[in-house]
Amino acid sequence: LRWESTGDKWWYASPIDWAAANGHYDLVRELLRLDGNHLIKLTSLRRVRRFEAVWDDEEQFHDVARCRCHVAHQLFEECQTQKEGKNSLIVAGYGGWLLYTAASAGDLGFVQQLLGINPLLVFGDGEYGLTDILYAAARSKNLEIFRVVYDFALSPRFMTGTGNATEQTREAIPLDFKLEVKNRAVHAAARGGHLMGLKELLADCGDVLEYRDVHGSTVLHAAAGNGQVEV
Repeated sequence: LRWESTGDKWWYASPIDWAAANGHYDLVRELLRLDGNHLIKLTSLRRVRRFEAVWDDEEQFHDVARCRCHVAHQLFEECQTQKEGKNSLIVAGYGGWLLYTAASAGDLGFVQQLLGINPLLVFGDGEYGLTDILYAAARSKNLEIFRVVYDFALSPRFMTGTGNATEQTREAIPLDFKLEVKNRAVHAAARGGHLMGLKELLADCGDVLEYRDVHGSTVLHAAAGNGQVEV
């Protein structure tokens, strides 16, 4: 096992983390069968963020996000129930992890599939929130995925009784809500190093200093804090 120091605490990559990072779904499935608590480790946002720093951001481990997404997709398919449109993994509150994993890996098809089942997953589920989902989309460097996630957040869709999604008209959405979503998207793009997405968001911006997070940090702070030199 690989031990890493994070400040004053020590933590380690568990077998299920290694299995998922290498795309070994059969092994992940067996570990979950032996102990269901492994799912908590596998889906923990704090652990995912650590592995992004240790593995995903290293050039030699460039396929880790894709392998993790493969495992998540397989797990999603196996948890599909007989009742159409229902998935036990999403019902149990792991939809945010699924969408985060799919978006960060650049899997547009899986992202669209998840949002088709529940459009409000874009606002997160469990540990994962809207900012996290936008950050994952930015990490993928895939402009189409970033656009899809941002659009679903800016114009929320709601499921009707017939199972179809209905979209609110732009005029019906409060201006403060739209500004908040855009502000989060701008900071997510800067932190994730998605330069094209950031340029698109700021195309009609008069003053980039208008965009600040809850701590008052600017977009420059967000990019510098994550080492995004290009941004």
